[in-house]
Amino acid sequence: MNTYGEKYSGSNVTSKMERLSAMQDSLTPWERDFVASIGDGYKKFGSLTAGQFGALQKINDRYNAENIQKREDWRSNFTPEMRARMIIMAHYYEANPPYFHDLAEQVLSDPEYIPTEKAYRAMCENKYAQKVIETTNSAPQYPVGSMVMVRNSRNIGNGTVYQLRGQPVVVIDHPGPVTNSANGARPVRILPVGHTEPLLTEERWLKKLPKKLS
Repeated sequence: MNTYGEKYSGSNVTSKMERLSAMQDSLTPWERDFVASIGDGYKKFGSLTAGQFGALQKINDRYNAENIQKREDWRSNFTPEMRARMIIMAHYYEANPPYFHDLAEQVLSDPEYIPTEKAYRAMCENKYAQKVIETTNSAPQYPVGSMVMVRNSRNIGNGTVYQLRGQPVVVIDHPGPVTNSANGARPVRILPVGHTEPLLTEERWLKKLPKKLS
């Protein structure tokens, strides 16, 4: 009785491994390592497990003519607007590990990098991404130089800004990037009235100055 599952061997295996070995430059680092690893195992044991063969088949299909053309079309149609959205999300995920951490690093370190369509859509089209991108691209709620008030909210936290609840402040600048998916999470640098050191907060913790104080 075979307790190890179905084994795969013969030309159906070797043809795929030879084809992928011949196109090393097109494979990802992981794919190259995988093909090399199962190649060594195949030489030693003369067969692949069902899982190994399934992974080999999947990689092989990824590089058929139709899928290669799809990737070329994706790369040629990758627009500056798509890159801008990708950079916005790379900053967001860099500040919120571990999700998309490696992809974010790749995006921020290589200005020419184009991810796969699957990776781009996963990183830039999820519900959090939509909020972050919308916040980033919207006009600031409080222009630089305007006087506003820190909200009297316990949700602000326990930092210095919390101690300023209900007090007037001046908007110094909007430094970015947006690293929170909450509504109104645009970073704002403020200068409390009577202080000399600016502080960093978010638009959602500010409100317009009451008319009686303006």
